[in-house]
Amino acid sequence: MRKRSSRRGFTLLEILVALAILSGTLVMAYRVMSEAISAEERSERWTAAAYLGEALMRETTETFPEVNETEGKFPGLDNAYSWKKTVKAAMHPDAREVEITVSWGEGDREDSMTLSGIAVK
Repeated sequence: MRKRSSRRGFTLLEILVALAILSGTLVMAYRVMSEAISAEERSERWTAAAYLGEALMRETTETFPEVNETEGKFPGLDNAYSWKKTVKAAMHPDAREVEITVSWGEGDREDSMTLSGIAVK
């Protein structure tokens, strides 16, 4: 009668299945981290654009602006953000509608946000 070997261990198939599961998990974790970093960068750009647009809106509405349309780039920040300001006559003669669009982009993707407000005498 033969004695059965009492060796314990994993078979090659078990090791391959474990490696496949591990590699799938690592790929998913990489994708999640990559998307989280990308979302954080987009959030920073939107926050900076909102801050710059709000500062320009405050500066414009401090006085009673003339009806016109102007555009330019914000200084600093590598000139990454540009703006377009439109001042229109409102229904009331002592008011002006102010619309500021802040744009930024990288590569072929460009984003923008628009802020609106009223300036009064």
